[in-house]
Amino acid sequence: MSMAEPLIDVAGLAKSYGSRTVVRDVTLRLMPGAIVGLVGANGGGKTTTLRMFAGLLRPDQGAGSVLGDDIRSTAAARRARVGYMPQRLSLYPELTVAENLRFRADVHGLVNARDHVAATAARWGLDPVLATRFERLSGGWGRRVQFAATMLHAPPLLLLDEPTAGLDVVTRTDIWRWLIELAGRGHSAVIATHDLAEAERCPIILHYRDGQVEGPIAPSELIEKSRTATLEAAVAALAPGAKP
Repeated sequence: MSMAEPLIDVAGLAKSYGSRTVVRDVTLRLMPGAIVGLVGANGGGKTTTLRMFAGLLRPDQGAGSVLGDDIRSTAAARRARVGYMPQRLSLYPELTVAENLRFRADVHGLVNARDHVAATAARWGLDPVLATRFERLSGGWGRRVQFAATMLHAPPLLLLDEPTAGLDVVTRTDIWRWLIELAGRGHSAVIATHDLAEAERCPIILHYRDGQVEGPIAPSELIEKSRTATLEAAVAALAPGAKP
């Protein structure tokens, strides 16, 4: 697909489990180099949205495309071109960092996998822990390694679920610096986050409220709409059941 085309172009996506509608009316047109934040309460549909974009869930309603593929398809070919980082760390605990990265390289069919692993370790500062079993890493190192593994095959589209949850300020700062650098090189990211101070770094957000999605909207617009001073205050003020 042409770099001038959107990486995500969907409208009216909805997903239900039984009689419960988890999320509805997800509409987004994401161009190369863009960063979009998904904000809102737990259970509001942010993770479900990421999984639909990643090709892991099929929407019940709506239409559009991700990386040129029909959003209703769950073909492995699209999943191979997406960098999906779930909230729970998903690398093999009994393998070393180097072994995990090598396994990922092999899964993606990367030629000269050893070189890719070495370059990734150097790029994301992993050399000190390459020989360490993943289960023995601290939370910060685990997140850093998971992020590097997600980027190993240089996907044009990143789908990140709480990538900085529980991290120290240095690692959080590093991850955001990396994201901004990647966006500058044409990669795009959709980031679900509870850290609304971080979400204010995103030029555009989708606001999840009781399964309904508002946006895309700029954080400043949502703040103005709620007559508050910060995005955190805006989301709290607009939450279901909030006092006027």
